[in-house]
Amino acid sequence: MMKTQSKPKLPSLVHDEPNLSAANLPRSIAEGENRESPRAGLSSKKLGQNSALTKRLSSKRSSRLFGGTVVQKEPVLSSEQMIGYEYDPNLARDEKIVVTVKTTLQVHKNDRQEEQMKKPSPDVFGRDAARHYVRGFVAALPLDHDRFHWSLAESEWAFSALEPYAVDVCGDKMALCGANYVKLISLVTGEVTPVSHPWLSQCHTVQFSTDGNRLLVASSGFDAVVEFDSNNQKVVWEWFAWDHGYDRSKLGHYVVRTAERSDALKAMGHEVLLVDDPRKYEFGIPTRISPAHLNSAYCDGDESILVTLFHQGNGIIVDKASGNVREVIGGLMNPHKLSRRHGGGYFISDSRRGKLIFVDAKLRPFREITLAAMPGNERPDRLSEFLQNSTELKKDLFACVDIHRNTLWLVNVQRRSYRGIKFPVEWSMHDVASLNQSHQTQIGSLVGTALGRVEASVQDRKVIRHFFPDGREITTLTLDEHGRCNELDVQM
Repeated sequence: MMKTQSKPKLPSLVHDEPNLSAANLPRSIAEGENRESPRAGLSSKKLGQNSALTKRLSSKRSSRLFGGTVVQKEPVLSSEQMIGYEYDPNLARDEKIVVTVKTTLQVHKNDRQEEQMKKPSPDVFGRDAARHYVRGFVAALPLDHDRFHWSLAESEWAFSALEPYAVDVCGDKMALCGANYVKLISLVTGEVTPVSHPWLSQCHTVQFSTDGNRLLVASSGFDAVVEFDSNNQKVVWEWFAWDHGYDRSKLGHYVVRTAERSDALKAMGHEVLLVDDPRKYEFGIPTRISPAHLNSAYCDGDESILVTLFHQGNGIIVDKASGNVREVIGGLMNPHKLSRRHGGGYFISDSRRGKLIFVDAKLRPFREITLAAMPGNERPDRLSEFLQNSTELKKDLFACVDIHRNTLWLVNVQRRSYRGIKFPVEWSMHDVASLNQSHQTQIGSLVGTALGRVEASVQDRKVIRHFFPDGREITTLTLDEHGRCNELDVQM
């Protein structure tokens, strides 16, 4: 059961103004009508297809001669199955990571995704109704294990957080983001400083600048990137995908921020959702309704930002001075986390194809590693691959969060070797961070003081309890033998 103590009443899942339930959306939005290209659904053949860009790069190109100079041909894309790599039972056993687990309700999310496959335009991924946030946790986990257990027995520490997505540390400060918040936490005093902005919702990534003076946040709920001064929490730069050509959803409707743009589109006969006051949308715009579902933002030097657009299937570079966009890679299926590699170039997760893709410094994809043939799938067969995120822990060593197999894959891409660590099927693991031992120790010292504890146990059922920093219990979640909470009042 779920019980709550000392907790204010949660708001309703869907607000009255505006109400984002299917009944109150424009008909074409509610029914998932795709006016541009209606489709019956996703076949396994489509999920396995390479993108147009991948196909183009997969064929060899001839060198051409101009004025006696040989023009170097573009690289040929190398497609490799991880199952063909060498299994290394000792890979990365001396490493430690910090993981963010958004919720412990992944089985419910699988159920909802199966139901979604029956709707019109099932290839438009994500939920189409707002819901309130639920509790997850952040944990420090040594990689000297072959399985992480529900009880968190392997963790060095774990703290409760409201739907956490990402952490970063610089100097004596930790940044934590998730749900509708960003927090700065002093690793010395434990003081928690909120970082506020009206357009922050479903905050998926957070990153300090190299000098620690700026903080970059991806606000997925409003398809926005916001950069703050980390010393005074003031906004220094912001970018909205809707204002830069990414305002039409895969379902055909538009989402805009100004009445002028809304009126102009309506005059042309388009369905439009006007979001001019973010305070009316406490939980942001649901993933399926959102035009882009911008889900990551990372610095690429001082003047550019790497951004991932879930629905467009693109990784892009945003020029901070002009707001203009340059595409790094396209044709992906619901990607996550375009990021720089330690040795130069970039990587990105092609999530629903289960591929880790590498792009060189000239923005040319040249290698992909696919999970498709790996064993251990514990989700329903009709659900697709889902490589949630990938992180380069150190040069050439990657940690890949595989939701389809509830496995954290460790991959040495230079040696072509791998190892897997299973985690509970109920964990909705989102991301992995590589923090040094000093920072991990400092964070651990704050659990139970500045950060609330989390306790998990297994008897006849799985139970997880969340606590405020002062020790008061927030909530208890009890799951049955199938990993479901029978009294859950939220559709995941």
